[in-house]
Amino acid sequence: MKKVFSTIILFLVISTAVRAADNLRLNPKLDFSSDSQDGPLIIGDHMDDGAQKGKPNYIIIYGEG
Repeated sequence: MKKVFSTIILFLVISTAVRAADNLRLNPKLDFSSDSQDGPLIIGDHMDDGAQKGKPNYIIIYGEG
């Protein structure tokens, strides 16, 4: 029972943390010739909206460093 409860809680936390966006593209302000902080690697429209019913929802995982 504890494992099922933990799984449900984890699912709820992840589903509320996931964000949706349209028109994804690389940030045009990135400067690859220096090691500066130029903002996020990927930008797009509606970056703060949640997942929408009836539309495909993709998760993109990337790292910076």
